Amino acid sequence: MLPLISVVVCTYNRAGILRLALEHLCRQTLDAAEYEVLVVDNNSRDHTAEVCTEFQARFPNVRYCREERQGLSHARNRGLHEACGEYVGYTDDDCRVPPQWLEVASQIIRDLSPGVFGGPYYPCYDAAPPSWWRDVYGAREHAEKARFLKANEDLSGGNIFFRRQVLEMIGGFDPGLGMSGEKIGYGEESAALVNIRTQMPQEVVYYDPRMYVYHLVRRHKLSLKWIAYSSFVKGRLGARLACGGAKPRVSYWWLARAVIWRTKQIGAAVLVHQWRRDRIKFPHAQNFLYEQGLPDHCYALGFLFEQCLLWRR
Repeated sequence: MLPLISVVVCTYNRAGILRLALEHLCRQTLDAAEYEVLVVDNNSRDHTAEVCTEFQARFPNVRYCREERQGLSHARNRGLHEACGEYVGYTDDDCRVPPQWLEVASQIIRDLSPGVFGGPYYPCYDAAPPSWWRDVYGAREHAEKARFLKANEDLSGGNIFFRRQVLEMIGGFDPGLGMSGEKIGYGEESAALVNIRTQMPQEVVYYDPRMYVYHLVRRHKLSLKWIAYSSFVKGRLGARLACGGAKPRVSYWWLARAVIWRTKQIGAAVLVHQWRRDRIKFPHAQNFLYEQGLPDHCYALGFLFEQCLLWRR
């Protein structure tokens, strides 16, 4: 009998982290006959294959394959191709799923059969976070109650399920988006949702807060420098999705002036405004900068910068 759900975990050189993720995935309250765990090794040079062999010996519903084409989207597409389930779920090798995660997923499938569904994520850590860090900075949630998402709302790539036929009909994930080895990248799941909503408007995207996972916020991400850089990269990818690779309709000089203005806004926040902050509400300068929009400014700067590049091509 084929499983209802195939959970795909794409991984690259993180065997130690992967081991913890698999322990959680293999200890689900859902009957093991109803799901499989498919690990897609994207050219790892560590002992990822040995970890998977160990789990395959203990859990018959664990499978392993290797994808030679570098890039998270390639690995996700390989997982889609290899999956046996009616639904294909994606989680990351640095996510920890609670025991009831797949049982809730199976209930949603049987009750609603949505084209796409998922839930929130909350942070977990491999080291004590700095004193200024707040858990909300590493979390993402839409609502306290389950509901269908609006057209401008999407789901996290580390906690998302697709009806397999729906994902196959749009051709899977864009290989030009997402992580590639050590190169940072985002946006492949957002682009997939855009394609589904455009090509199959009858399919709904469902959000359920019971479908939560914990996402590891590693030590190097607990800094404003990382947050600013990743927001900038997300902005560049957002511009590519919005423009579809076409030249922006506004002039190049308008974009250049907008880049300069946005850069000044960031500089003003860093150099001037933080000294006027409410030190009770914002006990650290980092809190002020984060909550007064530094990630949004950096995203907007990346968006404008990419538009400048698109205009000059």
